[in-house]
Amino acid sequence: MPIPEPSSSYVWSFENSPPNGARADFVMLNVSMTGIGDLMSFSGPWTLHPRQDGHGQTGQTNNGQQTGQTGQNTTTTNQGGHGRTKGPSNEDIAAYMNYAIFGVIFILFLLTLPRAWARYRHPTARRSTLRFRSSSKNNDSTEHVNSKRQGTSSSGASTSGDDGPSNNKTSALTFGISSASQIEEHSIPSLVSPPAQPVPSRVASLTAKFHRVSRYLHLPLFTTGYNYGQAIAFSIYAFFICFGCFYKTFTPAFGPRRAGYIATGQYPIIFALGAKNNVVGFMLGVGYEKLNAWHRWVGKMMFVSSMAHVVGYLVRWTTAGRLVLGSQRQPHGWAAFAGLCLLSVISIPPIRKYSYGMFWHAHWMGYVMMIVGMVWHADDGWKWSVAASVIVIFDQICRVFKTSFTYATITAIPELGCTRVEVPHLTCGWRAGQHVRLRTVSTAMGAFDALEAHPMTIATVSESAGREGLVLYVKKAGDWSNRLYQAAKGPEKGEISEKGIESEGEKSTKMRMIIEGPYGGPGHDVLSSFSSAFIVAGGSGITFGLSSVDEIIREAEKGLAKTRLIEFIWVVQDPASLLHMMLVLQTFVNRVARLSTLDIKIDVFYTRAMAGNIPETLNNGFNLPANVTLSPGRPKFDAMLDHFLDKTRQLPEGPEGLNGTVVGCCGPESLCHSVKHAELSIKGRKRDAVGGIEMVEE
Repeated sequence: MPIPEPSSSYVWSFENSPPNGARADFVMLNVSMTGIGDLMSFSGPWTLHPRQDGHGQTGQTNNGQQTGQTGQNTTTTNQGGHGRTKGPSNEDIAAYMNYAIFGVIFILFLLTLPRAWARYRHPTARRSTLRFRSSSKNNDSTEHVNSKRQGTSSSGASTSGDDGPSNNKTSALTFGISSASQIEEHSIPSLVSPPAQPVPSRVASLTAKFHRVSRYLHLPLFTTGYNYGQAIAFSIYAFFICFGCFYKTFTPAFGPRRAGYIATGQYPIIFALGAKNNVVGFMLGVGYEKLNAWHRWVGKMMFVSSMAHVVGYLVRWTTAGRLVLGSQRQPHGWAAFAGLCLLSVISIPPIRKYSYGMFWHAHWMGYVMMIVGMVWHADDGWKWSVAASVIVIFDQICRVFKTSFTYATITAIPELGCTRVEVPHLTCGWRAGQHVRLRTVSTAMGAFDALEAHPMTIATVSESAGREGLVLYVKKAGDWSNRLYQAAKGPEKGEISEKGIESEGEKSTKMRMIIEGPYGGPGHDVLSSFSSAFIVAGGSGITFGLSSVDEIIREAEKGLAKTRLIEFIWVVQDPASLLHMMLVLQTFVNRVARLSTLDIKIDVFYTRAMAGNIPETLNNGFNLPANVTLSPGRPKFDAMLDHFLDKTRQLPEGPEGLNGTVVGCCGPESLCHSVKHAELSIKGRKRDAVGGIEMVEE
């Protein structure tokens, strides 16, 4: 048979001899030249007809006989190779599945619109958080505030004559303090300004509205890291993908082409869910980190459908005796599949945790292999590659827009075992609970550290009354953070380091940094719209707690908060950690003392016994505010949250009743798990009595 020209378009017709005189089955397939190698594996008579204006022409048969056919060509699809059946093509099926997935996302978006409307009606919650900015009115006093805070010793608040804390686990130290403290007194308004407009009411989430069902869906599924709700949703998605791959094909060998279209059809979804700036997160009001579990699961399903596609063709080629020939004709397909395999292997949790740098580099290399390979592998593969490329390019443009190249002051804090990073001139553009992606540009940190970003939660509020800039606390928890801590100590005072770090003092230095953000945050939840807030922080997670409490107090000072009660719990290993944060906590107490509409209670728990090297000021006790307690042992969140809700029920109700309680948490996984368990253990009646409960994690 003569080999057709590559530029020609053909209609292949296969005829299988029917048994027992039954009607013959014909299958018409419109294919390009890239698919001829696949079709050669079919057994039985076949006929090749060049197409001209939709009419069949005389062609060759595989037995050398001439056949003639006329008439209008019809578009049909082989569904599993069992007869001539009309219906959508494989590409159409993949497109319909994508329409269904994005349809579900759009429905969820419509359900979240009331919450989004309530958020953007709030005078401060609707402020732009697209990127960090500098406020000119704050720059003049920044140096004054920083020098005042740095020049005040944390041990200056101590008093002599008090014994250390009792070894009894049920006891707590409580000391009085005057509300007339001069600590950052300039930031405390003397009067509560009347609100410029009524504070919008809180709109409960679907989880809070249907808590009798959602509380069971949020229970952890053994030790998998997922809850039952996620497991059910993932199972539905897996069934959806498998149904699309194998419907009317029964085995992969009969219909592997459709599985390939299903795999490529997931390109836009997996890239959208993995982008730091993605439309899905914006529509649903959640950060990219909340969608990361779905990003990983869609990647697993893409691997499954791709494997079905590859194995199906391997079986087909092997059966036809064309394994080597068929494999050699698909170099671009193997390249795309190799990129997906690279991503799947490197993304295994043990490997990802062992070497995040290797995981990150393997990710972008695998993405390039997948996108480029798919352009030439399938006739319409370029469409999916273009869609994925547009998502990636949009994300990168947004990242550049949200990036600030700046100098930051880094300070080593031995009491906390972390490094304080401060950028005084970045004073606005974020919400409490949001985080940044931090990169360092210094030879002291390594030549390639500027390529690796580290997420860090912001510890201050945007446009604070004290005119304090962006502040981060980086805990020593790995090679990078340990190098940053050592660099923060810097050379001795007055020296100039050969590594590009200018020393400001014994423990403060300046370093060039790349700060990208903000990201994440509470989404459509406005912390100051709840009647009460129960905030829990563990270790360096106090950054989330400080910014959250500070934002609620600031809104209350402006008359824009419905919050009447705050309980802030900080769990640390070493009680000496309290020394550095004492002034900040005392400032919170002083500011709340001037407000008649807000009350606050701060509980600090330490989990290690006091060592002999603890500063003398802590051993002798120091001037804790009247509503700040220091207690040994681990907090019992079940009892504490239950008691807190009882106090919330006693608050005066407004025309719409109580506005609910927000439970915020940031810290180690075990701590967050305990707080979740305490929140889920609250029964329905008590939830309804306080107006509902929302959980916010960072």
